[in-house]
Amino acid sequence: MSHKVQIISNLHKVFRSDSYINNLLGVAGERLDNYEKKAEGLEKEFWFDSMSALGIAILEDQLAYNTMSNTLEGKREELEGRWKTSGKCDLKLLQTIANSWRNGQVGVMFTNACIQITFISIVGIPRDIDALKGAIEEAKPAHLPVEYTFRYRTWGNLLQNTWGYYKQFTWEQILRREGI
Repeated sequence: MSHKVQIISNLHKVFRSDSYINNLLGVAGERLDNYEKKAEGLEKEFWFDSMSALGIAILEDQLAYNTMSNTLEGKREELEGRWKTSGKCDLKLLQTIANSWRNGQVGVMFTNACIQITFISIVGIPRDIDALKGAIEEAKPAHLPVEYTFRYRTWGNLLQNTWGYYKQFTWEQILRREGI
């Protein structure tokens, strides 16, 4: 229900039919509707997953950081990772940064003085991997190396089908695409 209708319905029935009051309160109701729409849009700017291009530009300026990604979703993920890099660097922080890239499940471990990042639930190299590497590099201690592990599909992982079935796909699709 618009604010105009709501305001007028709160008046006594004698005043509801007066054209002067109707016009006066109608303008006020439209203004309130516009403010409400602006407030809803502004609320979306506080969350990384719903931030607009304008909100991204403002946050880039505030963080003094330029995103490398070309897509809006990639920029959101990159800024979220950048935002989370502040604080003490530990596995929990690195895991949080890795999880901000919505490319499936990522495992972060520290083994033999090396940070190991493993992409568990997707096949192949995830999109915007350079932005993730930059965020991890920014957050981690400078003396520690990082190892990235990606999953690839081998012939043993494929379902047993005929060559006729697999001929419809390219080698690239067979190696990286889920559900084949």
